[in-house]
Amino acid sequence: MKILIIDQTGFQLQTRKMLLEDSIKKCTVDIASTLGEVFIAYQKDDYDVVVVDHGIENGQECVEYILQISPSQPILVVSDAIHCVIKRCEDCVNNHFLRRLFNPTPIKNIVRMVEGFRNYRCDHYDAETNKIKG
Repeated sequence: MKILIIDQTGFQLQTRKMLLEDSIKKCTVDIASTLGEVFIAYQKDDYDVVVVDHGIENGQECVEYILQISPSQPILVVSDAIHCVIKRCEDCVNNHFLRRLFNPTPIKNIVRMVEGFRNYRCDHYDAETNKIKG
């Protein structure tokens, strides 16, 4: 399995990379911290899943770029924002392979989501308001 993690450079990024590689059999993880690095990564490789920390600078632009060049790319967005990265929640599941975890999240949840990505649907959003249910 080939994974790309997009996050701020630092301890959290390196820890997520190491734990994913240790937890998932035959897993390699590439990392990127800027939109430019995402562009370069996509020139070199294809990814089974992309994990994006939506809170980083240009996080939304990274998601939009990936969806532009690869609309069926599975993307796991880790975010603490109350709004989804797509206009309507159901658009993520119905039109793209986009899922979301609320930040902060334990690495075990990221591993679970990456391994069973296609079986998961975001269930904590209200489709009418496009916000996290209270």
